[in-house]
Amino acid sequence: MKNFLFILSGIIVFNLAACHSKAKTSAVSDPTPTTQQTVYKGVTNDSCAVEMAFGSYGAGIDGKSYNDVVAKIKEKNLKYSVKSIGREGEVRFCMPLTEIKGKEKTEFIEQLKKIATSGQLVSVSIR
Repeated sequence: MKNFLFILSGIIVFNLAACHSKAKTSAVSDPTPTTQQTVYKGVTNDSCAVEMAFGSYGAGIDGKSYNDVVAKIKEKNLKYSVKSIGREGEVRFCMPLTEIKGKEKTEFIEQLKKIATSGQLVSVSIR
């Protein structure tokens, strides 16, 4: 009987700790979907005006879309960073977009949206 109570109390304590830690991590807000399938509102890094994420089903990322994004960034000579988010080449581009303003910035973001829409498992998150 003592063993049963000991095991039962251990399970209860473990579950309470798991619930408590889950509550803390869910406070971080993820980007939320918009009416466009590949476009999200909000970014994971506050220093980014735009983030582009490249996912994979198990065969690597969409190389054409990746190269198109790199070409657009280099064409505008923009600062950016790339963070690995997976094992198969999945990455997230972070672009502060401090070098461009107004209509030029809007047009650039629209170009990124087109790339994401035509790509496979490519998404854009906008602050």
